[in-house]
Amino acid sequence: MYHAAFVLNAAFFLVNKRILASIQTYAKYMKLISIPFYHKSSFAMLHLFKISVLSLLLYLGLSGCEKKDLNRVTIVAKLDSAANLELELITFNILNLDEVVLTKAKFDSTGTGEFELSVDHPVFVYVDQKKSLVPLFISPGDNLMVTTMKGKTKRSVTYSGEGAIINQYLQKVNSTYGNYEVFDYRVFEKMKLDAFLSKRDSLEKQMARHFADLKKDNKVKPEILQIMEANNRIILYSYTQSYVTANFGYDMEDLGMSETLKKMMADLPQDSLSLAANSYKYGLLLLTYLQSGIIWPADEETHSSKTDGPEISHPTFSSREIESKNFIPPLEEHLKAANINDWFRTNGLSEEVNSLWANYQKTGRNALYKKAIQKSYDKWAALAPGKPAPNFTGTTADGKPISLSSLKGKLVYVDVWATWCGPCRDEFPHSKKLVKEFEGNDKIAFLYVSTDSNIDTWKKLLPDKSVPAGIHMHQKQDGQPDAIWENYHLWGIPRYILIDAEGKMLKTHAPRPSSEDILPLLKGYLKES
Repeated sequence: MYHAAFVLNAAFFLVNKRILASIQTYAKYMKLISIPFYHKSSFAMLHLFKISVLSLLLYLGLSGCEKKDLNRVTIVAKLDSAANLELELITFNILNLDEVVLTKAKFDSTGTGEFELSVDHPVFVYVDQKKSLVPLFISPGDNLMVTTMKGKTKRSVTYSGEGAIINQYLQKVNSTYGNYEVFDYRVFEKMKLDAFLSKRDSLEKQMARHFADLKKDNKVKPEILQIMEANNRIILYSYTQSYVTANFGYDMEDLGMSETLKKMMADLPQDSLSLAANSYKYGLLLLTYLQSGIIWPADEETHSSKTDGPEISHPTFSSREIESKNFIPPLEEHLKAANINDWFRTNGLSEEVNSLWANYQKTGRNALYKKAIQKSYDKWAALAPGKPAPNFTGTTADGKPISLSSLKGKLVYVDVWATWCGPCRDEFPHSKKLVKEFEGNDKIAFLYVSTDSNIDTWKKLLPDKSVPAGIHMHQKQDGQPDAIWENYHLWGIPRYILIDAEGKMLKTHAPRPSSEDILPLLKGYLKES
């Protein structure tokens, strides 16, 4: 009987999903089974009815076989906190690290669900459990089962089926790295170089042992081994990158940095398979590298005190720097696309970045990269010159309501600041001079928007002589629909915004008061109005 059960089980895996679903429906109808077909106990029961079920199997198999999808991946997940939920299987857009939903699955009362999808290459994916992610690595044709169980101190994860070997390996590597990973940079700030290098060496040796064990398994394909080997290099580089950033910021030319660290940072991992596999670790590493290895040096090289706002940066220079590094083509495309996306996300639209984007749309090959950049572009397009400026409201120091729209008819120079912001208050002496320059002119308004969490702190500072004259308002940022921080895409302060007399956008990043450009700019707009 057990031999017959084995034959029956094998037959089940040979037929396509449609046939299996039909058999399961038939069995449930006959009250023979009451649990999903992949559950072990279902097979133990099925051998008692092998004759009738095998007859149905042969009938369905002969009546309509489908061609097997070699790229099909099945993931059966039994998760300790997923009962009666619909969960997503996600990956990440490696360019901007945004989530990309691949498919969804409904989980039953036992916390069991099944994801099905097609992939044409290996990829890092995650089951999104809302508050946590279950990491997985899948390849075309995998039939993987993953189980999580919550223990007293941590959650355990086990794997079985096709694809289990690699996921078990990655679990070991991630667990090993977890013993070294530092989330609080102050720990690295206090760590001497010799101590860090000793820890890094220990981490490298442990991961090398794990990889040596993996290589012994002749079932693991060469391309998978390449991704796993690159993953180790990525982890080591990221570990070093975190130490360097904690101690030297983005300045890779800092005189205090040892030649050993400089050499390590110069050895950037380059692997096209890891890019294609959407390695989150690799994406994060490359974003940090873009800032420290490309944008920061480019900014230092081309910095000018005569310009401000987005004009102070030079995306074209950064793009040319990337071209000069002789990266492998996929990595060069990634960094050039990330460069465009970074400028869009932080500084908004400009002719220079718009030109780079137009060129990439024609020459770039990666659709996910284009999607990410388009998203950043669209966000800022709503604030492009001539677009209606989003209205925002707040209160004056005496508690009266005030809004941007109430200033319609005037050119409005908005200064977003907070009492705790040193660079904001450093601009105040220049603001006072600017306000005085237009004293008595009712066609312009200087609006100072405080984002302080404590309104009383703001009120106490206002009478201080250092604070410029003008219209002062306070706006709460948390949970307010018209929060200036959200609607004007602020990522830091001070931020200066220029809005025309019709309430339309002129500049999302206007020059700051200390800039030589601001006075002629304001006079020019007033002359035009």
